[in-house]
Amino acid sequence: MAERKRTKKQWLQVIIEKPYVRLSLVLTVLVLIALAIGYPFLFILAVYIFANQVGVPTLQLVTGAISAISAAGSALAAILIWRGNVQARNRVLIDRVLGPIYSEIRRSRELFESWKAKAHEISVGIPFLKQVASDWLYYTLDETLRGDLDSFQRLVQELADQTDLSKNIGSSILIKAASTTFNVQKISTVYLWSSHSWVQGATRGQQGRMPTGELITDAPPLSAPSGYYVHVLQIVDFDSKDQYSLPLLNQDKNPINQEEFGRFWGLARKLASEDNTIVEFRQLLGQVIAESSRLEGTFDSDIKRLR
Repeated sequence: MAERKRTKKQWLQVIIEKPYVRLSLVLTVLVLIALAIGYPFLFILAVYIFANQVGVPTLQLVTGAISAISAAGSALAAILIWRGNVQARNRVLIDRVLGPIYSEIRRSRELFESWKAKAHEISVGIPFLKQVASDWLYYTLDETLRGDLDSFQRLVQELADQTDLSKNIGSSILIKAASTTFNVQKISTVYLWSSHSWVQGATRGQQGRMPTGELITDAPPLSAPSGYYVHVLQIVDFDSKDQYSLPLLNQDKNPINQEEFGRFWGLARKLASEDNTIVEFRQLLGQVIAESSRLEGTFDSDIKRLR
């Protein structure tokens, strides 16, 4: 290998030592040196000639414009970087705080409205709102908005506390209304039975419930799941084998005994509307629906603005 390298060096040396090759190398080096030295002078000369042609003030304006454009470009780049950082932070805020809060409030509002309209009772709770305060991003929200969320949580908790008490009072009202309407002295509970099909004279059905939810929310009492029909009202005394039943539909699913049931339910509604606890519960439910709707709109606007 060493011998081969020496041979190559010798071969290059022989080529360089040739007169025309050496002259070419010398001329090339001189040209490069001249260009390196001459370019600055050529630039200065070009600027001088340009200044003489257009005038020094114009040249100053041109150079100023170039500087301004460069500064504007730098500022634009800084703005774009800043906007990118802000958008990234906003996306994190939406994903971790605003979006989940919006979803929970909207879902809660829909459930509360269904509860009020159809007595579809729900488990009152807003778990994400209870734990979101542990995320530091939550405290980047406006203080007023955080106060509204705290107030909403207290309102929902108050509604939950009022629900069980209202249902207990509603049960007592149903028993009192049934006793007065149907002249039954001893009553343990009042049931509405629903079935897909039944025989004439049936005193029970496939699904039974005490319509306290319908009473405290002032919802229609004879609603049933799809494919089922409320067909009998039963008054139960746990200490007696004798039960009172009021058929509400015949086998052809045509209404019967509507006048008697209307008197019973009308009296129950009247008594419920006079009870302060149930009245307060209804007001709380309405307030929760209204506040959840307002907060839903607020968070929807904030999310759209930050996107």
